[in-house]
Amino acid sequence: MALPDLMDLVMHDPRRLTCLRAVAGEPGEAMPGIENLWRKPVFALTQAGQPTKDARLSLEDLIDRNRGIALIDGGSGPQPIDIPFTSIVVLTAEALPGAQELGRFLADRIEQRFRDVIDPDIGVTIHVEQSMHAAAPVAVYFGHGVHAPPQGGLLPHGEVIIKQNADIAIGQPIIGANTAGGLYPGQSRFAFSRSEMLTPAVHPDLPAGTIFFLGRYPVDSSAREAGGLPLLTALPQTPEARAQAIQVETLATPMQGGIDARFEILGIRPQTGRVSLGMVDVILDRRPCRLHQQPPRGPHLAVLGLAIPENFGGRRMARYWVERSHGGRLMSSAMLAPRDSIVVQGRDARRYDRRELRYSRAGGEFRAESIGFDNRRRSVLMLEEGELGYIALPREQTAIAFGPDQSSRGYGSFDWLGEAVRVQFGSGVVERLDNLYDHNPVGFIAAVPGGVAVQSAGDIWILGDRKAQPAGTCTIPANGPFVLGPLVVELRGATP
Repeated sequence: MALPDLMDLVMHDPRRLTCLRAVAGEPGEAMPGIENLWRKPVFALTQAGQPTKDARLSLEDLIDRNRGIALIDGGSGPQPIDIPFTSIVVLTAEALPGAQELGRFLADRIEQRFRDVIDPDIGVTIHVEQSMHAAAPVAVYFGHGVHAPPQGGLLPHGEVIIKQNADIAIGQPIIGANTAGGLYPGQSRFAFSRSEMLTPAVHPDLPAGTIFFLGRYPVDSSAREAGGLPLLTALPQTPEARAQAIQVETLATPMQGGIDARFEILGIRPQTGRVSLGMVDVILDRRPCRLHQQPPRGPHLAVLGLAIPENFGGRRMARYWVERSHGGRLMSSAMLAPRDSIVVQGRDARRYDRRELRYSRAGGEFRAESIGFDNRRRSVLMLEEGELGYIALPREQTAIAFGPDQSSRGYGSFDWLGEAVRVQFGSGVVERLDNLYDHNPVGFIAAVPGGVAVQSAGDIWILGDRKAQPAGTCTIPANGPFVLGPLVVELRGATP
């Protein structure tokens, strides 16, 4: 495996780059001009809340000198490359009437300056907000653990919940005045702490002097552990004994409540010794439309495969790949560690093992074929055994959509499919599968005694032998596979 050499690892120390904070201006002063923030040396880096001895830099230079690292595979094995941090949170001491304009200005400058090394699938996200605790006119945060929530009201899909104990929740990390810290679509890492001196996302009941980092670093071998679920790490930022003594212990996940991971924060108190300082629960997706890693209670749909149209708006698909996480489930959240990819091109399907970093043939695990859907063909990938995940069925007639999610209200959209499936066209352009669907429902479904009631809006199909029939309005019994948009599903746990 091609990894950076020792000097690269020192320069790109992921723990040092978990969350960088730089401030511009002095307390009580006016905010510097927008152009000055980008081009002029007005920013001073801080560490553990204190200014460093580094010279002042412009935001352009800060991003250029403090880069992350990524491993890419261009066909000849993984290679490390420098990448800029493109998720930036800006907290200001006063409310800015032009906050969104500032965000767009910075995003445009970053895209122009670092165009050749920005992942187009991730892009640039800037979140600008007023802080109620600001110690300087402007504070900018970037690094491995910084995620900039999208402007415009999109609600987070998941939650990080700070708890006093297993039964008492006391809140979530908050960014600025009132923005939930996470978890948002596409978010793979999240740093939070007690103070804005360390991270933009804060909660007052966390231990002082410590950054808590949820997720994995780019070159972290622990991605093979913990069943693909995100890890929580305590990173002390001061030499104080209390901060140095903070530890995080992974606990068993409760069977109910939709919790994906649970952690306990341990510390030392005088005359008491090691004690529990609280807990952290992680819910990757709290929407009813989420993909479950284990079969949920009651009637649900098991995902047996995929049915991807071979043409989208006149563009012909060249190939697609499916990312899987632990247990062979679809990688429905960027917080999950990838296990392998299934690459499908025509009737050829190969598996790329991300732990062994090599391709292998399917070996009977799955098959790919082309099937007619009313004279429009689709590439159908079917597992020979097992499932790609499970979807809880609504009890009432519910519209099902696969396009990008616009809110977290109601049942939600199956936009998590975009984390797992990418489609490449003959032009070489690659797009997330959810971005290829609009916001219109493909149909309506509901759990009924003995089956699932469906009402097709044009994209629900009964899967037969090498062809599919429109479902129309009917009740599909258990153990009968059918196609719901791009998913091949089957009813399980049906009530008699």
